Amino acid sequence: MKTSGRSRRGFTLIEVILVIAIIGVLAGVLIFAVGGTKEKADRDSTAVLVSQVCDALERYKLHIGQYPTEEDGGLDALRKQPQFEDEKTGENWAGPYLKSDPTDPWGNALNYQVTETGTDEAKLVPYKVWSNGPNKQDDNGADDDIRNKAWAESEDTQ
Repeated sequence: MKTSGRSRRGFTLIEVILVIAIIGVLAGVLIFAVGGTKEKADRDSTAVLVSQVCDALERYKLHIGQYPTEEDGGLDALRKQPQFEDEKTGENWAGPYLKSDPTDPWGNALNYQVTETGTDEAKLVPYKVWSNGPNKQDDNGADDDIRNKAWAESEDTQ
């Protein structure tokens, strides 16, 4: 006895296209969700790095009596003992205050600037530490740069 009609073996072209479309939509949603997470994670880890450098600067000042200057090597003074004019000051250096060079997730070294002493700004922000951010351009703390907390708060109050 013969059966009329074809026997069904596999998927039709429309079913295959529908499954591919569903997978494409799900992949697009996943890529969109994960893509924003990486950038936020990079920004958050940079904010933590800036905070760690600020803590190291405070420990340095506690031991030496001032923040490192450009003559001391800037942030390098937190890793390698600078040459001090006074031998007693050199004995107070208790570093290294950082284990490695402070480099953000985008591969750039952090920027550091001591605020001029005796100014009103120096009372609020004794130094500025910032990352150039994802655009890798030194905007001196503007746009996408990630700044130390005291500096950011002083800008917000103005």
